[in-house]
Amino acid sequence: MTSELDKSMGDRARTSAYHLDFWPGIVGYVVVLGAVTVLGDLDGTSPWRFLWALLPVLPALWVIRAVVRHVRRIDDYQRGLLLRGLAVGFAAAMIASITIGFLDVAGLDVPLAGWIVYGVGMVGWALAAAVTNR
Repeated sequence: MTSELDKSMGDRARTSAYHLDFWPGIVGYVVVLGAVTVLGDLDGTSPWRFLWALLPVLPALWVIRAVVRHVRRIDDYQRGLLLRGLAVGFAAAMIASITIGFLDVAGLDVPLAGWIVYGVGMVGWALAAAVTNR
């Protein structure tokens, strides 16, 4: 197990840079999501609700930028661990997507299917990262 003392100055600098890139996107996402839920009238009939619904995607793009920059900064070993976790999360999301797709073909309406796929992918990534980082 790696403690904070085992990290090199470079590791700490990369972690700090990642946090500086990542957290503004998350804060922006939470703020925009709050505004959308309060002001967006997503259950209404206005065509503007579609624009409101897409607004949280903008800060999420910032988070993607942060992750890509992080992948470029980390060393090969850390990159391998991260990419293994991402691969497991992607595979889990694809299996969830195929499962929901076949259930839909069979006539079962799965509400919030996109969010289920997203959740399965994120949980798969987190579990794989936890197991590979041990």
